This record gives sequence, structure tokens and C-alpha cells, in this order.
Amino acid sequence: MAQTNAVTLVVPLESCSRSEDLQSQIRRVIAQKGHFRHVAEEALRAEIHGKAPAVAKGAISENEPHGDEDHTPQKRQERLWKRREEMIERLSYAQNEILCALDFVSLLISKQWVPAQGSMSPALKEAVPVGTLSGHTLKNKTLPASSRRLLASLSRGWRSDSFRSASEKLSAASSRLRNDAERGSEYWAQVANLTTNGWAVSRLPRDRKAIGVHFGFAESAPQFRDRGFALLRQSDDGSVYLDRPSHLRGRKALGVSVIRDNTKTGYFHFRTATKGQAEDVNQQLRDMRDSLFEEELFYEVCREARVAANQGIHSRAEAVEIDVGGDYQLSLAYEPEQDIAIPTNAEDDLIAEFVAVSLRLGLNTVHEENLMQRSQKPPPTAQRPRLTTEHAIVRPVLAHLRHKAEATAFWNSCQAVLRPFKQAGVPVTIEFEKSSTTVFESLKTWAPERVLSHVMLPARTGFKVNLSEGKSFEIGLATFLGPSLFGSRYESTPVDFGFCKIPTLRQETRDAATSSLRHMLTLGLVAHIQEALMTQGMAAMPHSEVRYNGWAVTQPHNGELSLYDTGQVLRTLQIAVQAECIVLKVKNVVDTTAMEYDVWTWSFRGCTKANGMGVDRESGSFDQVVLRVLE
Repeated sequence: MAQTNAVTLVVPLESCSRSEDLQSQIRRVIAQKGHFRHVAEEALRAEIHGKAPAVAKGAISENEPHGDEDHTPQKRQERLWKRREEMIERLSYAQNEILCALDFVSLLISKQWVPAQGSMSPALKEAVPVGTLSGHTLKNKTLPASSRRLLASLSRGWRSDSFRSASEKLSAASSRLRNDAERGSEYWAQVANLTTNGWAVSRLPRDRKAIGVHFGFAESAPQFRDRGFALLRQSDDGSVYLDRPSHLRGRKALGVSVIRDNTKTGYFHFRTATKGQAEDVNQQLRDMRDSLFEEELFYEVCREARVAANQGIHSRAEAVEIDVGGDYQLSLAYEPEQDIAIPTNAEDDLIAEFVAVSLRLGLNTVHEENLMQRSQKPPPTAQRPRLTTEHAIVRPVLAHLRHKAEATAFWNSCQAVLRPFKQAGVPVTIEFEKSSTTVFESLKTWAPERVLSHVMLPARTGFKVNLSEGKSFEIGLATFLGPSLFGSRYESTPVDFGFCKIPTLRQETRDAATSSLRHMLTLGLVAHIQEALMTQGMAAMPHSEVRYNGWAVTQPHNGELSLYDTGQVLRTLQIAVQAECIVLKVKNVVDTTAMEYDVWTWSFRGCTKANGMGVDRESGSFDQVVLRVLE
């Protein structure tokens, strides 16, 4: 039998297009080599050197079970045909590579040896002419030592230059990164400082990379709430500066002026920072906040002036004029601070400062009301938009100013009325009280617990009048420019004089209140005389008692007492308290047709007596004259 020579062809494994996971690799290794517990170091070394025993090689199939489906004839035939197709494909690929190499070798040799073209493929002969590809052997040319040294020097120079350029670029990049880090640290440090100082910092909704600070008030009107936001920009050195809006660059504030006889006698304006002075971001934010606050304050004052024009508040361009009701007026102007000094007096400057501070506190009260309203449940939705009501900022301040002027004027009127009582020796005094709890109990006003809640209530002042015989009453003055007063009102407490009871009285004007005070003082003098009659009657002789007991109070509201004898009027005593004097008029009935009059008058100059003969100066007191008349 002839010996067959077998040639072993190693078919290269085709790379898998997709990578196997770890579990698939482990299963494949176990299927080829067996379980890992059967692996030994000697067997691995023998396998590496190609000396693996047959038993070890055959142990793989013995220890590992195979599925029954892999041993079926159909599966084995399919695997056989598949392996055959793969082998033929690889052989065809190898044959194609060999023929391509043979074509190019034949083309190269055909330059020197023409018969070599017989081994070229017809396609190559048609595409490329024979003998067009040639080969030359290049001999290695040895460079001289000087050239080699020059090339080495150039190489070192270029490398050194490359290293130096790379070093400079890295150094520049490092410096740039360090500067950026320092700028970023400085920027965020200043932003953190703003947060520490109480400013709210947030990102811009439209641009998430932009950062801004809120310097306005969340409880402001909608026209000013959205304007209280400024962007934070970063300068070249890393510091923070504000992208200040253009409408807040001019510094204006609400200035208050006191005008008397068309002359400015008082002025107050909030001082701002010195111009040209370096300002940090916090100071700029405070200036912008104050400017926005002042603009909103003037806006609210103008809105209130339109609805309170009937109460003496009028708007003129960029100023609001207020008639206080006394001998001066107020002018609220939205203007920059004036550099020119205005000659004023201290009292009017204090009034202007009070008005300016009160108006700003009033706007803070409005913000508090808006916050409380926003904290409550929202009202149901409606088709019509809800109108924003005008807040009371000027009216409470104006009410207190008018109340002070009214109280001062009434106090002066009372002093003028009571000055003759001191000359007459009648113990009647009046005391000034800041507030009164016994008067105006019917005035039901309420203000919530908030800033300046007492300012929102009516301004009240009490005047306590002490009469003779231990009697007294109070006169209260209340001023409020809202419901239900809409101005000033006087109210007096009830008093019992014995012969008549005076209930609670209310007057709407100062003249009416002064007239009511004179009427009460007249009744007090009548009660004083009646008490004197009773006291003298009990302490005197019996004939005096009869004589004194003949007097009776006939018309107390007119201040009249009469002496009766057998039902007829013998003498009439009439008392009248006028504006600046006390008048005691005695009428003697001589007969049915003739009467005699004696009139005593007490004023701040003294006492006088008038009769049919003339006017004489007297030195007696009221009690002495009354006792002399009663005898």
C-alpha cells in the first residue's frame, strides 16, 4: 500500500464581530479543557510544550456531558457541511492572495525577463503594460561625521525648542488656570458676602448661567416688584459689579418742605452717599433699594392724592401739596438732594422730618399688609380684574398734624376763656392729657397689630376741666380722615350739677366746642353760687337764712338766679361766661316800671363795675361780689 503524505493546514480563526461575555467564555473553556478542578500545573506546562498525554486530552469529552441533540446524525451532518463551507471560503481567500502576489512578482520580473509575463493574469495584462514596474536597490549612503554632527545638533535644537515651547504653553496654561481660579474664588467670595449680608441671590430664569441679586421688596406693588433685581457681573480681576438698570441711576428721594406765607421755612431730605466716593456692591444695592423705595413711595402718595383731593391734598407735576389747616402747608417733592442750603427754623425742620419718617414707615406698613394678605388663602377667581385700592399713607400723618394744630388752637381758646376766672378768684382749671379713655367710647375703630398701628387709629386728646365744688368733666378731641369722622370731633363727658344734668355732648367745630365749654362754665358758676347760698344759709343768722333762702335758680342754662318775695321777683342775678370775660349782671326791681342794673365784669385786666352812673374799677373777687349782692 502506497504511503500517503498528509499536509496539515492551519486555518486562522476568524475574529468574532461581537465580543463574548464572561459567562460564555467560561462555558467555552470548560467545554474545551474540562472543569477547572482538573487543571494542574504540570498538565498546563505539558500542553504548552505540546506534550499533553492522550488521557488528559480525551478526558474532556468523558467528564463533560453533551446534549442528546448534538449527537443526532442530522446535527452532525449540518455541522460538517458548515465546516466544509468555511474551509472552502478560507482556501479561496488564500488562493486569491497567492495569485495577487504572483501577478505583482511576475510584473516586476517582466521588466528584466520577458517570459515571466506568462504567469501574469489576463486582467493584469490588460490593465498594466508589461515591463512598467521596475525595482532598484538603494545603497545606504554613509554621511560624513560633520553632517552627522550637524544633524544631531539640529535634532537636539529642534527637540529643545519643542520642549521650551511646550513648557511655555504649559506655564501659560497653568497661569491662566491659576488666574481663573483666583477670579472665580474672588467672585464667589463676594457673592457669599452678599448672601451673608442678607441679600437674596438667585439665578436668572431665562439664563441659568447668569446670577442676580434681589434688592427690592417682595411685598411692593407689581410695578416695582419685578424691578428690584440686578445681574451680577464679573470683572477682569474677579470682583463683582452690578449691571445697574438705567432707570435707577438718578438718585431721587421724597423731600418734605414746610411753607409759611409762601416761604419755605422747613425742609428735610434724606442724605445720600458723597458723590465720587468709592462704593462697594452692598452700598450700591442699598442705594438702588432706597431709590426704588422712594419712587414707590411717591407713586403711592400720588395715587392717594387723587382720591383725597377733597381733604386738602393736591398733586402738582412732581410734587404733592397738602393743606394742614393751620398757618402752614406741606410740599412733597420727588427730587434730587439740593446742594444749596435753605434758611429754615428748627421747629419746621422737625415737622418736615416727622412727616418724612412717618410716610416711609407708612409704606412699610403697606408692605406688611400685603404680606399678611399674601399669607392668607387666595380669593376665588373672577372674570373682572381686582382693582388695587389706594393705601392710606398721607392721611394718617395729616390727621395727626391737623389734630395737633386743632388741639393747640382749642387749648389757646380754653386758656383765653379761663384767664378771667383767675382774676375772679374762682378755682377753675384745665389740664391737658395726651389720651382719654372715658371719651369717644362710641367711636369703634380698630387697627391690626402691625407697624404704627396707633398711627392708623384716630388721634385723641383729652382736656380735663376742674370746676368748683369738686365737680369736673372731660372734653375729648379726636381727628381721623377716614370713616366715620372724616375730620375732627369734640365730645364731652356727662356732668350732674344738681339742678340739671348735662348728657354727653358732641361738637363738630372748635367754635361749637368753645361755646359748649362757656356754657358748662356758666352752669358751674350757677352751681357755685347755689352751694354758697346753702352754706351761708346754714352758717348765718336766722334772718339771713330767710333772706338767702329766698333765692332760687330760675334759668340755669341762662345763668339766672332770682330773689322772690311773696311770689314776686325782687332781684335777678344773671351770669354769663363770654370769650374773654365773666359778666355778672344784677337787676333790681324798684317798681313795676323801673329797674336798676349793676354789671360786674372780670377780664384778664381786672374787675370793673358798670351802672347808670359810669364804669368803675373794682378789686373784689367773684365770691365777694356775689355775697355783697345777696345781702
